[in-house]
Amino acid sequence: MAGLDDEKIEFIKRHSAFVATASEDGTPNVVTKGSIQVLDNEHLVYADLFPGKTTENLKKNPRIAVAFVDSKGFKGIQIKGTAELIDSGDLYERMVEFIEKLPMNLPKPRYAVKIHIDEIYDLTPGENAGKRVS
Repeated sequence: MAGLDDEKIEFIKRHSAFVATASEDGTPNVVTKGSIQVLDNEHLVYADLFPGKTTENLKKNPRIAVAFVDSKGFKGIQIKGTAELIDSGDLYERMVEFIEKLPMNLPKPRYAVKIHIDEIYDLTPGENAGKRVS
């Protein structure tokens, strides 16, 4: 089972997320997600504010990859996992509250997307580039 250590959690908190999904037929889709957060050492979560291709892909194919990149420091990690679309309950309400507190006029999330972490890979150039680290 893959899990986040403290170093990876801090890295995630400081960097943007690029979320990749694929349709049933394998057509890829990549978007940024500004609301992504560490839920615990085995899960991430983000607020799905603008349902579109990513949401439709996850409804049919819950496999997801998330890359966090420090382009100035040439470091990164990729997380592969399985997404769950949640539209009610405690986690969903936590994401609604998070979005409402932001100093922007954003819509209410359609879903809280909970990601179970299956694998973690190093994206940093060098001898460990592309290697599974957890």
